[in-house]
Amino acid sequence: MKKTFLVLAALAAAVSLRAQSFETQVVDSLRPFILEDAFADVGACGVLDIKTIRPFNLDEATDLVKPCIDGVARKYSAKAVTEAGFLSAPQSGRPGKSGLLIKTDMVPGSKAHRDLMASIGRREGRLLGHLVKVLTKDEVLPASISTLQKAIDGCMLLTVVRDVRSGEDFVKIYGKCLTRNPDLKITEIRPGEGLTVTVKTDAAGSQVEAYNGFVTVNAGKGPVQVMVVAYGSQIFLP
Repeated sequence: MKKTFLVLAALAAAVSLRAQSFETQVVDSLRPFILEDAFADVGACGVLDIKTIRPFNLDEATDLVKPCIDGVARKYSAKAVTEAGFLSAPQSGRPGKSGLLIKTDMVPGSKAHRDLMASIGRREGRLLGHLVKVLTKDEVLPASISTLQKAIDGCMLLTVVRDVRSGEDFVKIYGKCLTRNPDLKITEIRPGEGLTVTVKTDAAGSQVEAYNGFVTVNAGKGPVQVMVVAYGSQIFLP
């Protein structure tokens, strides 16, 4: 009787272990498909919940979000670069939307990519108030280089290199060179927030669209990228 009981107990224990093992296997197999918060347990991402009276401009947001995304990349053993840029190509004389670009080596649909996209989606596609675009491995940036680069390279400037730390610096140094170029038909150029400038031109629609992007200028501390946002003459600038 005792032997029978011990055998039954052993069988029950074996069945229980097999059931637990099966449950563990099921959980492990489903784990890659369960969406997790990519920002969880990343200390630098606490900045995403900062509440301020004044909204962060794009440059400020970029500087604050970068350590968070760097931490997320380490968490998933991936690579990521955060920078300000255009999230969409320009259309009909209007500039592409600007925001935060997160360039990664993540494969579309991978666990890391799905977690990051879901986490940004829960924040309505914005981080610190700015729209976000995640670029996966080998994905190309939209409108990354402005056709104004050629004109900038042709500007005759003093041999003394001056710092370009803001859009205002850019306008002071390169503004007249651009507005005096008859081919560009630029009627106005204004400094924007951070390293951005706004350009208004009488050029045709496709030419206006091509102005949107980045120009690289020589500055005191080396090359600096300035973001150009262009508008056609029919657009009113406040």
